[in-house]
Parts: sequence; structure tokens; C-alpha cells
Amino acid sequence: MQSFIKRRLRNTALTVAALGGFVAWKLWRESGLCATSFDTGYALLAAILFLALYNFRKKLPVLPWTTSAGWLQLHLYVGLSTAVLLGLHIDWRVPNGILETILAALYLATFASGLIGIYWTRTLPRKLARVSEEVIFERIPLLRSQVRDRAERAVLEAVRSSGATTLGEFYSDRLHDFFQRSRGLRFFLRPNNRLRRQLLAELTEVNRYLSEPERKTCEQLFALIRRRDDLDYHAALQWRLKAWLFLHIGLTYPLVAVASVHGLLAHLFDGGAL
Repeated sequence: MQSFIKRRLRNTALTVAALGGFVAWKLWRESGLCATSFDTGYALLAAILFLALYNFRKKLPVLPWTTSAGWLQLHLYVGLSTAVLLGLHIDWRVPNGILETILAALYLATFASGLIGIYWTRTLPRKLARVSEEVIFERIPLLRSQVRDRAERAVLEAVRSSGATTLGEFYSDRLHDFFQRSRGLRFFLRPNNRLRRQLLAELTEVNRYLSEPERKTCEQLFALIRRRDDLDYHAALQWRLKAWLFLHIGLTYPLVAVASVHGLLAHLFDGGAL
């Protein structure tokens, strides 16, 4: 923990020092009546291109481009630095014109998604670690099907062996849809265990009226309800991380493209010298 704090303080200090040096250099250039818009623009575009390279770095881990963790740290601090670079580039004014507005909107959306990603990638894995086991996202549909099949077989066997229908009726009324269907968008946006607690409480109440074979099956259903709810929780949080990454990367490439067009037009309108 102490090394983590030291590393964070060191990286923050280096970032602030680099930005401070760049601001000092900009002010020195302006004191000599030199225009700095191209300088700050190139610095901002270079930073954005560097950030875009992180996705390629993850796809090519064998390349000697420092470690993945080290590259991630660079990605985070350079990404935060771009807010200052953008402010310096536009002299802290509100952008005007269609192209500048589109570029600013793309940047703000990408920057905001990056901040959300910093928070989610540090909090959601800890929440998932508190669940019973680690689950691969792509295997969740199969695991859900297995849980559903086990629940249905257990209830049918209990009905056949006992001749009673109390548990079968409860399963049909309250548990069939829970095991069969997806939890819906609302749960994916804000997962909670409210339904799990409600079903467990109802099953506990029904348990008093069950025959002995049904009670044994009831114990299995308790475990299967918890298992299905854990799978749904994993699906919701892992889907959130995957959707965020898809959005963040999807915003990055239009940002690079529009920023490049902006730079080209700036050169053309400055006199055509490239």
C-alpha cells in the first residue's frame, strides 16, 4: 500500500512538473511575440495519438513497449494532462464554429468516459471478487442454462417422488421466470439483490408446508437461486466494463480523425504551408 501511494505521488509530481514546464515554455514563447497555437495543437494531437496506441499495445503484448501496467499508468496520466493541453490550446475559451464544437464534444465525451473507466476499473473488480467465484463473461449463458436445468429437474423429481404439488406450483408461479429470463436493462444498469432476497424469503415461507422430499429439493433451490443471482450480478458488472471499453475506444478514433482534419485545416488557412 505504501509503495502504491509513493508511486502515485511520484507520477503525479512528474505530470505536474511536465505540464508546468510546458506552460513556462509557452509563456516564454509568447513573451517573444511568437504564436503558440500550433505548438499546443501538436502537443495535444501527439498526446491523443499516444493514448490511442494503448489499444494496440494490449493487442500486441509481446512487443517491448514497457509492461502493460506501466503503459496503463502512462495512459492515465497523459489522458488527464490533455485537459490542460486543450485549455492552453484554446486559451481557456468556449470553442466556436462547427468543427471546433464537434471536436470539443468528442474530446469531452472521450475524456468523461475515461474518468468513468478509471472509477469502474478500480471498483467493479473488487465488487466481483466478493461474489462466490470468478466467472468468465462468455460462459455465463451456458452456466445460466445449467442452473435452470438443475432447478427444473430437481422440482420434477420432487413432484414425482412425493406426489405433492406445492413446490411445483411455487416454482411455476415464482421461480420459472427467474431462472428462464434475463433480468432486463434496469438490473444491468443498477444490479441489486432485492429479487434474490424476496424469492429466498418466499421459499422459506413455503418450506413449512412441504413434504420431506420437497424440503430436500427446497434446499437445492436455495443454492440455485443464489447461484443464478450471482451469475446475473457478474453479467451486469462485466457487461458494464465491456460496454464502457467499447464506447471509449469507439470515441477515440473519431476524435483522432477530427483532430487531424482540424490540424490540416488550420495549416491551410494559416497560409497553406504544411
